[in-house]
Amino acid sequence: MSDTTVGERVIYEEPLTLEQVESMPLYEWDIAEIGHRAPPFMHTATAESIADYCKAVRNTNPLYLNENAARQGPFGTIIAPPTYVFKCAPMRRNEVMHAQGYASPEEKRDRATPFAKTEIHFQRPIRLNDTITSVVELAEKYIRRDNQFITWKIGAVNQHGDKVVDYSYTIIWRRAPQDPNAAKTARPPRPAEEPAPAERQLQAITKLETQEAIDDYSELTRVRPRISASLHSDPEFAQRTIFGGTVNMGVATTAYCSEVLEQAFGPGALLKHGSRLEFKGIRPVHAGTRLTLSGEITNEDGNVVDCKVMAHDDDKTLMGIATATVVRNGNS
Repeated sequence: MSDTTVGERVIYEEPLTLEQVESMPLYEWDIAEIGHRAPPFMHTATAESIADYCKAVRNTNPLYLNENAARQGPFGTIIAPPTYVFKCAPMRRNEVMHAQGYASPEEKRDRATPFAKTEIHFQRPIRLNDTITSVVELAEKYIRRDNQFITWKIGAVNQHGDKVVDYSYTIIWRRAPQDPNAAKTARPPRPAEEPAPAERQLQAITKLETQEAIDDYSELTRVRPRISASLHSDPEFAQRTIFGGTVNMGVATTAYCSEVLEQAFGPGALLKHGSRLEFKGIRPVHAGTRLTLSGEITNEDGNVVDCKVMAHDDDKTLMGIATATVVRNGNS
């Protein structure tokens, strides 16, 4: 694809150069329109790409990494982890803005637009050497408590035209202005929840989120060269944000929640029509945070199981929460 001109705007071929980004105006709230989209994107699920993703999220399931083990498993071949969709069908919000002739706030070093939540609706596994084609568009913009939010929706199909996944990704576009003279009120503690009966609890996992791990995730899941400032690996830029320093990506914590479910039910239970995973970030996960991710079954209806997964730090502070529906048994 070559560069094109729309009206007075030049639409550049991806990936853009720094000079091209610098020539673009900033994509603003009033410019953002529902239906803005980027051109389709293709990514092939090679063994190397899947292994890099597994390294990024520190998931060592042999169904994703070992050809011999995978051949003996339920899929007959290597598959990708459920949340690999964030790599092979990436959000690409910057490219939506580029397609309108604008650059993102991060590319212009204006501010960060951090993760708020994501919801994934799975359809089928991504198998080794599948080629995934995805499209992203701006699906919703809204204001809540004077904070601006934008939701992007991504749909992806494989080389046979079969739907693989649909997911949404909501960002905080701009926070409400803060009164520097306003008295700060402490967030009321969440009431302690009664633990679920042992038979309904899922095995917990822990992840130490170091800066090295955050950088690895950023590098190993990247599908385009980065020219924008990063809340995750650019300390100077991150220091100027509301977080006061680098934090992990919300989709990394989403992957850790998925791993809890994969251990309990097998990855196939998250890769069938009707399965879903939603994660909401509550507090930023800074480098040095040790996350404990624990889950429980909240409802069962035949083969359909509803679950909840919570991410806590060492102080038992709730950092994020996921809800999920898994579909046990049946064809993968």
